[in-house]
Amino acid sequence: MIPLTEDGVGVYGDGRGCTPGTGHRDVVNGGAPRRDDLKVVWTRGKGCLELAEALGGADVDRIQGDLAESCIAERADVLVTKRLPSDFDLINVVVPVDFDADKVTSVVATVAGGPHSALAAETAARMATHLGVEAEMLSAARSDDEIDSAHEILEQIGAQLPDLSRRVVVVDGISRLVEDLDDGALLVLGAPGGSWINRSRTGPGARLRRTAQAGVVVVRSAPDRVFRFMGDPVYVAPLRQADDTLRMHRENTLAVADGGRLIGLVRREGLLRAGGDPVASVMEEALSVRVDETIHQARELEPTFGPDPIPVTDHEEHLVGGLSLPRV
Repeated sequence: MIPLTEDGVGVYGDGRGCTPGTGHRDVVNGGAPRRDDLKVVWTRGKGCLELAEALGGADVDRIQGDLAESCIAERADVLVTKRLPSDFDLINVVVPVDFDADKVTSVVATVAGGPHSALAAETAARMATHLGVEAEMLSAARSDDEIDSAHEILEQIGAQLPDLSRRVVVVDGISRLVEDLDDGALLVLGAPGGSWINRSRTGPGARLRRTAQAGVVVVRSAPDRVFRFMGDPVYVAPLRQADDTLRMHRENTLAVADGGRLIGLVRREGLLRAGGDPVASVMEEALSVRVDETIHQARELEPTFGPDPIPVTDHEEHLVGGLSLPRV
């Protein structure tokens, strides 16, 4: 939990990945952040540390115990683990399969418009940068009739990664695609299910592991969640005088906290009426977003808070952060 100051006035912390001067991480277009400071955590397993470092550099942390609690505590963006955990969609997951960084001469992301394609492309681009090799996106078509739609997929995903080269290949399955790659190509693809190219990993696609010499990386995307983008809490204590609060805060809607717990909200117009009375005299019912809820869910409170930080609480109502949502 982020500690609150004794005098009841919230302060900003180090602002990891935050908009300058705000203490809050910038969330763009309803939950599609653009940033470079990826926080990567990893669990014990073959190739996990090496893959984590290929994604996040040297500043990666091993986690143990409860995955959800650890990821929230670390405010992690990506979990590198030895297998895809079931019933876990807190953050993006990346799994190495026979990954050997020393053999990698290029990184290739297969994209087919499925739910994990964008993450596969972003992962390939980031790994290639850290490994000092080239990266590209491949969109697979089963016949000439599908080439145009494959190009459209590349254009859509490539709009966010303009420096990533791209091409369409006509193949009948994932194993054939891998056979056409260079020996040192590391293949990055989405988790099973969704697109036909991923479903083809059963049957003939079982040859994938021994055909891809540098290994395979499997990715699974998750919704953007509040804890990844929140800053330190911004709040006032209930006994502070209203006029003092007006001098110290510019927010129109402000959290009220006592003993580390969120107990209410106060609005600027109420503080103007209260004058020298305590904040508690004009306090309203508390509203907050949970630390593990999605950015989409947090936007339901945007009409109340506007650009002001939305209070973020854990499941015991402790005030743990503040989330600022820029207007879309």
